[in-house]
Amino acid sequence: MLKFKVNNQYGFTLIELVIVMVLLGVLSVGVSSFLKFGTQIYSETSARDQIISSARFAVERLNRELRHALPNSIRLKNASQCIEFIPIVESTIYTEIPVAPELATNEMTVIKFDDSLFNNTLSAVVYPLSPNDLYNGTDLFVNNGKIFGVDSITDNTSDEWTVSLDGNIQFPQDSPTNRLFFIKDSVSYCLTGSALTREGILMAESIINVDPFEVIPATLQRNSIVQVRLTFENNTEQVTFNNEIQVPNVP
Repeated sequence: MLKFKVNNQYGFTLIELVIVMVLLGVLSVGVSSFLKFGTQIYSETSARDQIISSARFAVERLNRELRHALPNSIRLKNASQCIEFIPIVESTIYTEIPVAPELATNEMTVIKFDDSLFNNTLSAVVYPLSPNDLYNGTDLFVNNGKIFGVDSITDNTSDEWTVSLDGNIQFPQDSPTNRLFFIKDSVSYCLTGSALTREGILMAESIINVDPFEVIPATLQRNSIVQVRLTFENNTEQVTFNNEIQVPNVP
């Protein structure tokens, strides 16, 4: 008698293969969508962080410098695309200065101050009332009656110094607070295209608004106010910094 041995072989049917392929396709679509959205979120977050860090550095530096600007020295230039001001290098209280109709002299007596930044490249200014007292077109208006070059400091007493000027001068009037400022050069922040620069050095970029600066002059009742509005854009992400900076009016 002949006996036949049957080998049972198992495999996938066509229907099973089709079902597996469909499931793998659905799973791959879900995974790719998850990765796509994750990458997009990371890209947008990185762009936003980049805008904020760049903008914060520029805006905070501008704010800090404007708060230490010489009173009444802030002005707009180039159709309000530039803001110019004069930083205060040192300041003190004077006890004696030559004021008309007193005789002209080259010496002033002042209360001692931190002279670590003092040198003969500075100028002394008393009681500026407007930018017209400080600028001659694009330059500082030195020797106009309110700004004079300084030469040296002489230790007078335990409380006072004598500041020597580079010539015999007369100030037109006293400061109500006897305030004397030492200054050097003016500083300009300009929006050129989409870039914010400080004296030609890039501070921030990707700026899209066209009216970044506004200056409200000081009065007897309030300080000068500078409004700075900068809108930054990167990869469709926008961040707007809108600051109101008060510049103390202590002439």
